[in-house]
Amino acid sequence: MVNEPWYKSKTKVGGVLIGVSLILGAVGKYLTGDIDPTTAIQTVIAAIGSIATIVGIRDAIENITE
Repeated sequence: MVNEPWYKSKTKVGGVLIGVSLILGAVGKYLTGDIDPTTAIQTVIAAIGSIATIVGIRDAIENITE
């Protein structure tokens, strides 16, 4: 695998898009009153964790195969 910039990796871009969509969904639901602040914060933290996990797994696989 070539060590490419993150924005050229489909896996990393997909992970970021998933995380951002979760964050925007949580913020939107909080602003409309559909969920309470605690749930919104937990969702945002989980989304950030999923971004870090997806990007981290991709980097780890690249390091193993080099």
